[in-house]
Amino acid sequence: MLTQSEDVGMISILKIATACLTSADYADLQAAQARCLERGRSAMLVDLSAVRRMSRSGLAALVEFQSEAPAEMAVGFWGASERVKHHIAQCPLAGLLTLFATREAALAAPRFRQRQLAGVKAVLLVAGTGSRMGPLSQDTPKPLLDFLGRPVIDHVMRHLSGFGIRDFILNPGHLAPQFHAQIQTSALRSVQFSNEGHWLGGQWIAQPIGSASTLRQLQIGGSAFDQDFLVLCGDAVTNIDVADLLARHQARGADVTIAAQKVPRDQVQKYGIIDADRTGRVRRFVEKPAPDAAPSRLASTGIYAISPRALDYIPVAPDQDIAVHLLPALLRAGRSLHVYERPFSWVDIGCGRDYFAGLSKGLRGLIPALVPQAREIRRHVWAADGAQVSPRAVIVGPAFIGPEAIIEAGAKLDGPVVVGARARICTRSLVRRSVICPETRVASGTWVDDMIVAPDWAFDHRLAIAAPQSTCPMEGVDRAPLRPEASLLCERAPKPVQWGRA
Repeated sequence: MLTQSEDVGMISILKIATACLTSADYADLQAAQARCLERGRSAMLVDLSAVRRMSRSGLAALVEFQSEAPAEMAVGFWGASERVKHHIAQCPLAGLLTLFATREAALAAPRFRQRQLAGVKAVLLVAGTGSRMGPLSQDTPKPLLDFLGRPVIDHVMRHLSGFGIRDFILNPGHLAPQFHAQIQTSALRSVQFSNEGHWLGGQWIAQPIGSASTLRQLQIGGSAFDQDFLVLCGDAVTNIDVADLLARHQARGADVTIAAQKVPRDQVQKYGIIDADRTGRVRRFVEKPAPDAAPSRLASTGIYAISPRALDYIPVAPDQDIAVHLLPALLRAGRSLHVYERPFSWVDIGCGRDYFAGLSKGLRGLIPALVPQAREIRRHVWAADGAQVSPRAVIVGPAFIGPEAIIEAGAKLDGPVVVGARARICTRSLVRRSVICPETRVASGTWVDDMIVAPDWAFDHRLAIAAPQSTCPMEGVDRAPLRPEASLLCERAPKPVQWGRA
C-alpha cells in the first residue's frame, strides 16, 4: 500500500506503508505513477523506511517499476533499512535500482534537484544604475559585468536553473538595451522583460520605479504571480539552496521570507538589518543603519521568497522599495515575516572593492560551484578561448585571462589578477592584484598595483567603497589595438605562441 507524503515542486514523494514488499505492490506503484503524471509531476521518490522485509518478487517489482517508467518520469527510492539494503545487495538486479540513503540525498541528486522548483518564477532586479560602482557601471550594467568568463547575472540564472526554474522576469532600466541583446529566451529558460524606461529620439531613457513598485506593476498589469515566487538581485553571486528557502517559507505560511547573513558590525550601514526572535520571526527591519544604531548584525542579502498576498501591502505610490516600504508595511500590519539563516555563499558586488574581492574569492575557489570559464593553462592560471600567453611571461596565480587577450613575453602578472577580453599586457610591464578591463593595453614598463584600470580611467579598488572621487586615466595605460601584430608576443620567438609554463 502507498501513501502520498508531499510534493516538492514537480516531485511526488510517496511512502510504501507495508512491512513486507511483494509483487502484489507493483499495481499500487503503477497506479501512483499514473496519478503523478495526471497531476503534471515529472518525478517520484519512494520512501522505503517502513519496509522491514522484501521478497525477491518485491525487489523485481521495484526494478520493473523503475525500468518501465516513461522517459520523462524520474524514479528513485530512499530510506531503506540496513536489513533491506543487505537483501537488495544480494540480488544481481540491485544495480538497476536508483537508491539513496536519505531524502536529502535524493533531492540533491541532479536529476531530482532540477525538478524541485519547476513552475516557480524568479524576479531578478537589474534596473539600478550601480552608482557605487563608479565608472565600471557607466557603460555596462552591474549584472552584465564579466565575472570570470560569464556575466554576473548569468551565474545567478544558471544556479536557479539547477533547481528547475525556467521562468525569469527582469526589470531593466539602466542601459536596458544591453540586457535585451545579451539575455534571451531559449529552450532552457523563458525571459520576460518588464522595462523601466522608454526610447526618446533614438536614445534609451531609464526610469526605474522601485523594486516593490516593479512587483506590484507586474501583478496588476499581468497577474504575474499565482504562487509563491523568488526575488533576487541580479548582481550578487550565490549558491543558496532556493528549494530549501521556499520550502521553509511555505511551511511557516510566511508572507515574506528574507535570506540573511551576519556581517561585520562596521559594514551594517551597507545593508538592511534584521531584528528577529528565536523562532526566526522578524520583529524589526532597519534599512542601512549606523553601526551604533543597528539592532543586530543580521543583514538581508536581497534574496526573498514572497507570497502573492504580500503584494497587496505595497502602497499605491511611486518609487516603492521592498526593503524601505514593503517590509515595514507588512510589519505594521502584523503580517508574517521570517528570516532564512542557513549557511550559503553570497558575494555582493556593490562597489569596486566588492567586485575585486568577489573576483579574488572566485579565483581562489572560495565560491562554491563557481569555476572560471576557461582552461587552466598553469596552476591557478586560467585562459579563455583565443587568449595568447607567451611561455616567457611570468604569471603567479591566481589569474584569469579573458578571450583574445594577449600576455607578451617578459610581462609579469602577480595575482589575483583579471585581464579582460582583448586586453594586452606588454613586455616588461607588471600587473599586481588588479583588474585590467576589456580592450585595455598596459604599455611596456608600466606597473599597475591594486587598481582597476580601463583606457579612460583608473582607480584603487581598496578605496572604492563608493563611487571613486578620482578616475583620471593612468599613465602607460591606453586602448589596445584591435588587431595586434603577433610578432610582438614573444621576444626572439620565430614560431607561433603556444601554451607553456613560466
